[in-house]
Amino acid sequence: MAVVRSACPLNCPDGCAFLVEQTEKGLRLQGDPNPTTKGFICSKGHALAKRVYSPDRLRFPLLRQGAGWKRLTWDEAYGLLTEKIKQTLETVGSWGILHHYDYGHNGALRELDRRFFQALGGVTEPRGSMCWGAGYRAQELDFGGVFTSAREDLEEAQTLVLWGRDPAVTNIHLVPHLLAAKKRGAHLIVINPNRVKSADFADEFIRVRPGTDAALALGIGNIILREGWQDFEFIQRYVHGFDAFADRVKEFYPERVEAITGVSISQMTELAHRISHRRPVSIILGHGVQRYVSGGNTVRAIDALAAISGNIGWTGAGIQYAHQYHKGKFNSVLLSPERYQARTYPHPVLAEELQKANPKIQLAVVTRSNPLVQQPNTSLWREVWREIPFKVVLDTVMTETARQADLVLPIATVFEEEELITTSWSPLIHYSQKVLEPQGGIKSEPILFTELAKRLGLEKDFVNTPREWIEFVIAPLKETYGITLNQLAQGPIYAPYIPKVAWAEKDFRTPSGKIELSSEKAKEEMREAVATYVPGETQESETEFPWHLLTPHPAKAMHSQFHVEDGFIVFIHPDLAEKNNLLPGNQAIVETMYGQLVAQVAVSEDIHPETVVLPEGTTAEGMGVNQLIMGKTSDVGESTSYYDMRCQIRKWFLD
Repeated sequence: MAVVRSACPLNCPDGCAFLVEQTEKGLRLQGDPNPTTKGFICSKGHALAKRVYSPDRLRFPLLRQGAGWKRLTWDEAYGLLTEKIKQTLETVGSWGILHHYDYGHNGALRELDRRFFQALGGVTEPRGSMCWGAGYRAQELDFGGVFTSAREDLEEAQTLVLWGRDPAVTNIHLVPHLLAAKKRGAHLIVINPNRVKSADFADEFIRVRPGTDAALALGIGNIILREGWQDFEFIQRYVHGFDAFADRVKEFYPERVEAITGVSISQMTELAHRISHRRPVSIILGHGVQRYVSGGNTVRAIDALAAISGNIGWTGAGIQYAHQYHKGKFNSVLLSPERYQARTYPHPVLAEELQKANPKIQLAVVTRSNPLVQQPNTSLWREVWREIPFKVVLDTVMTETARQADLVLPIATVFEEEELITTSWSPLIHYSQKVLEPQGGIKSEPILFTELAKRLGLEKDFVNTPREWIEFVIAPLKETYGITLNQLAQGPIYAPYIPKVAWAEKDFRTPSGKIELSSEKAKEEMREAVATYVPGETQESETEFPWHLLTPHPAKAMHSQFHVEDGFIVFIHPDLAEKNNLLPGNQAIVETMYGQLVAQVAVSEDIHPETVVLPEGTTAEGMGVNQLIMGKTSDVGESTSYYDMRCQIRKWFLD
């Protein structure tokens, strides 16, 4: 059988290229042997292939009928949805339609869902971020943009810091570069509340109390400035707001920071010395450090460490978070903002805002997401969802949100359509080719929205075929760099506009043209303060709920995609287990101010003694871990502060 080039559409740092072969037993998937994918892929990639022929796969439209479902033809499904859209537009206007989307699929053509609703005049939709917005906006304030050096450049570092990042689980294609750097003599440090898997090959593990990373960074900054270890020349030439930063770190003297973070003065001092003396230093940030109300301030404090030590813009040095190199390099399928007027609400408080919205939502359409599991405040989301008269979900399987919808439309997987795929971490541009035709009655989203547009008289905005859309999207690449679709069909291309070293020209895009540790713009947007946890200065709620609740990514799932088993496992330290009379295998109640669930106990020395770890991705009776989490908006970026939650844990006694 022929091997077809495809790509992973998941919102993952790796951005893998696939080689796919159709066999009698299903799809055979391999990693492309290019320098980025290196010939291997993770379990989530294989799960994508297994889903194509899975017995759980949706294969035709379904309409809720009482407690069950009625099979529809596509003509019936199109007709019903078209009528519901028209009815809503006539009665309350386009804002009465909710379009909930996120990035469960990174294909450029998947953005045609947004184009469709923009063509209606603009609907109600989320803004901000469920994942990474605080850190993203923080780096825009600091540097004027979000850019990162090439992965291979990490091999030139003398010191590597994985700060809140666990690539051994969430970014496996980064690991070979880390190991290569170590082989060349680099010192690898992991900073995390829990001893994550990447600590197994690190030289040093520093355990920090959850939510205190900003205090740790400022404490290290205090030591660097006190000892005179800063890079005076770099600061003078490339840093703005240094004096304000220096004043700020004075209050974070080592003794206080040790009490706040649990990191010893000796560890802080050694880390301060390494960052300033064992250069070049690359700090690789994870999303966990910014999943707090003070998440933006946390990333800015860590950015400042790299700035004052001169570790920006040199080979082997920098802050690695994400990149926006692809931004503006492609044509967008979205309509011009002058064409529509959307009503938007922040992701973290979307359910609360929808509950009081006027006009009320009459029709909801969900694409690329699963809000009843992924959004915070699950109980309120269910209440809001029930109040919406008609709900539609587009997906490949019956997610929890689909189960509670009125109309479910089956869509194609990445292997049953052609797509252009890029991500905010990978340098590769992928043309993902069609491996097989969609099964049975399944439709690709571009075809689905094109048909709906025709029925609603919007065909002028949907005149292209999928292939023509891809040609349109990459037209600037052809014009500027000579990159054609035929070239992309031979394999992914390393984007020619991505440099090996970020900020090598020191062309920072801030108002001052320098790295801005303090600025009027930042003061306008965010609180320039650090939310810290200080023993003895607890709030009343922390007395009742004394432990930090963390809900990290699971190893084999992408948020709620691909979870295999129902039920929860909670990980705690032996000391916490002893305090609560809990043994491995016991059933325990994990409770916050907003909800509770039952989980099986696992005990490990790897877990911070003050932390309860409940990985996301699994459900019980359709409810995920976010039933425990209230939506809180971050200090900047309108990001969801999933980790800013306290909890209690106790043994569950059956009656």
